[in-house]
Amino acid sequence: MAARLRIGDGPRVPVPPRPSREIDQQVKADTLLAFVGYHAWANDRILTTAAGLSDEEFLATGKLDHDSAFQTLRHLMDVDWSWREFCIGHNVGNTCAWDHGFVLDDLPTIHAFCLDEDKRLRKYVESLDDAALLEPLATGPDFAVPRWLILAHVVNHGTQHRSEVARYFTLLDAPVLKWPGEPEKFALTG
Repeated sequence: MAARLRIGDGPRVPVPPRPSREIDQQVKADTLLAFVGYHAWANDRILTTAAGLSDEEFLATGKLDHDSAFQTLRHLMDVDWSWREFCIGHNVGNTCAWDHGFVLDDLPTIHAFCLDEDKRLRKYVESLDDAALLEPLATGPDFAVPRWLILAHVVNHGTQHRSEVARYFTLLDAPVLKWPGEPEKFALTG
């Protein structure tokens, strides 16, 4: 297959042929684990930043897609939990984590739940080999997706809501979420 060319202002640069569709549609376990590590770090940072808000700011309605910072962060934790449960074979349907006995009624309980859930997610992803990541999971009667795609969705979903909350925090002049200055702050273990 001939190399394709990129068109731009400079000289033409050959671009290698696109990999096969099979390669495009998989992710390796170590790559997914890195994303899960980032997800845990970012969750902790946004929840730590939220602790600096007043109750009025944290509970203010009409500010975010899920109404308040409280409801948005609670939703994020519930989705993390429910998709991980789905991946391990416990389809919780349309129920929420709090319907299963988890208390997520304030920031300290949400943060504690998050720290535990992020550990459960990391342990789960560490247990998967590449074949398990490619295993299709049925999300509907006529639809299945590879396990890795569901897990990538968990991280992507978290990024969406953390960025939404971080923007709100910025409008409040709260400290913004920044990439860690020291490499040890973002460790892939622990």
